Amino acid sequence: MTTDIAIRVQNLSKCYQLYAAPRDRLKQFILPRLQRLTGRPPKQYFREFWALKDVSFEIKKGETVGIIGRNGSGKSTLLQMICGTLNPSSGSVQTNGRIAALLELGSGFNPEFTGRENVYMNASVLGLSKEETDARLDDIVAFADIGAFIDQPVKTYSSGMYVRLAFAVAVNVQPDILIVDEALSVGDIAFQNRCITRIKAIRAAGTTVLFVSHDLSTLQMICNRAIWLKDGSVADEGEPVRVCQEYYVFMTGTVPEKPNQQHDLIPQQMTGVAKFIQFKLDTLDANKQPTYLVGGIIGFQFAIEATENLDKMVFTLSVYGSEGDWVIGQTSREAEVFWPSATANEKRRGTLKLSPNCLAPGNYRAACAVYSADLSLCYAMTETTVSFAVRSDFPTWGKFVHPCTWVALES
Repeated sequence: MTTDIAIRVQNLSKCYQLYAAPRDRLKQFILPRLQRLTGRPPKQYFREFWALKDVSFEIKKGETVGIIGRNGSGKSTLLQMICGTLNPSSGSVQTNGRIAALLELGSGFNPEFTGRENVYMNASVLGLSKEETDARLDDIVAFADIGAFIDQPVKTYSSGMYVRLAFAVAVNVQPDILIVDEALSVGDIAFQNRCITRIKAIRAAGTTVLFVSHDLSTLQMICNRAIWLKDGSVADEGEPVRVCQEYYVFMTGTVPEKPNQQHDLIPQQMTGVAKFIQFKLDTLDANKQPTYLVGGIIGFQFAIEATENLDKMVFTLSVYGSEGDWVIGQTSREAEVFWPSATANEKRRGTLKLSPNCLAPGNYRAACAVYSADLSLCYAMTETTVSFAVRSDFPTWGKFVHPCTWVALES
């Protein structure tokens, strides 16, 4: 394997033997041998289930790759074989460097040991000496943020505390390859944000990250590439936004329209009931990223075309910061503005102005969506395809510059 490859998976397959009853397992162990001895063809007392079938891909050093797929598609099986905790039925896995993995909750922990003892045990399994672990211990304890529980048996931990400690160990042993399997979904929002920030930092330092999640938004933001597993095989692979859209279309059971000009499409999640035909900034020069001033006006234009009959609707705008933080979620319903129902092929258009612009200086991305009037059904939703910048001619702090009135009172 060349030095720039972190993980190479070649024709990897895993087959499980499923038995209808426990006695069939005993039959399979004994009877086929007797049948061969008597010259009869051996009978099979199980059915085969292929969790993975002929999966192949390569991940370069420093890449962050997301793996998506519905439950039972083979994601966890794949990760276990990459980590070496599960043997393949056929094919091969090659890895280059130290692997730190967060797989099943609490895996690798001894429930009778304290958190501190488990830190040393896990670090030694990953190849660290006691002196190296000593040097990292303060960072691990600080990141885990479980207080005095660090010296309590982990069998007393909540699921969130398990993940905090496991993740703290994994990211502080300076792995060459970090594997995360849905572990972040157990923690609260604050912990998830800290984890994503740390993943970005270790990725920037050259660590290869393999990230499994059902959170398509996070996956698209932090991954360079996505692999979609379907029924144990690779259904698609490539740029995260495109692969995630195809996966979303598959999960919703809709068939995307085949356009004549791909570059004219607005990247969006295809619902099968409506599609965006316009979403852009109201600016004169569409070839340059527009820059707006704090206190100025930011204008948007949008339009949809109905594929099926739609009831009365509202439009929404979401604006995200450069790090993916959601800073604006605005709907026309708050302003009591509704668009009338539409029949198939009818269009509905509108504009929105953020006036005054209260966003603090920074770079932003925006997405637009249209919902039923009660916000229960999503008719169409774009990806974060519109980008713009905000600047000011005065110092600002925070992420939002709210309109306000200052009054200096006499002492």
